Amino acid sequence: MALAAVLLVGCQSLTQTETPQPLPTPFPEIATTPSFQSWVTQRVLSFRESAPGALPLGFGLQIRPLEAGVQQVEEGEFSLLVSPAEAPGGWFVTPVGWEGIVFVVHPENRVRGLDREQLVAIFSGLVGSWDELGGTATPVEPIIPLAHDELREALEEILMDGRPFSSGALLGPTPELTLSLVGKHPGAIAVLPLASMTRAGRALIIDRVGPSLATVSDGTYPLRVEVLAFAPQEPSGQVREWLVWLQSQE
Repeated sequence: MALAAVLLVGCQSLTQTETPQPLPTPFPEIATTPSFQSWVTQRVLSFRESAPGALPLGFGLQIRPLEAGVQQVEEGEFSLLVSPAEAPGGWFVTPVGWEGIVFVVHPENRVRGLDREQLVAIFSGLVGSWDELGGTATPVEPIIPLAHDELREALEEILMDGRPFSSGALLGPTPELTLSLVGKHPGAIAVLPLASMTRAGRALIIDRVGPSLATVSDGTYPLRVEVLAFAPQEPSGQVREWLVWLQSQE
């Protein structure tokens, strides 16, 4: 209450001499998409823990589909959007890190690793059973993100190279639901961001490199996407401090 009184007194004194400027929102929101919720959340919490004794984190996180998130940032509802997607022309854009594209199978699947050619064959529908890849005679069930998801678009660009996905592929609307599907389908192989991995699935080694924070950051792991932060104008305050901290970590 004392702080509120001070702010009110300050505003009253300003009105006597000049037009008051709008006060900054005490808790500006940042937005991200469902596929990158875990990536952003982990780094927001790490940023907070990096400054023990500091004030509580001064911004919140909201999850939106990409198109809606861009629109709400443009309308000023959020400070910025974090996503690998391409920003609108003329916006402030800055890279904030990398995220790995991992391929998750059921924990009981005997296959431990694949190469890119095998992945393309799986997701284009050319491989029908895991015994063709050193596993058991279990039907292969690919699971891919929804259309227009940034992870799916990245996969199309850096792996599929124009080849269509199998018409029989299942759809995983969110990483959480995708992992649930993997747990229920012994033959499943799903596309997920590394930060969303849990014990419900097991990530495959790709081209003899396992996905990890280290191998994704240094580019050893072959399938990764650059994460960007963008907004109509460069953010300020604690949001900007968070961006600077992110870049120092990477």
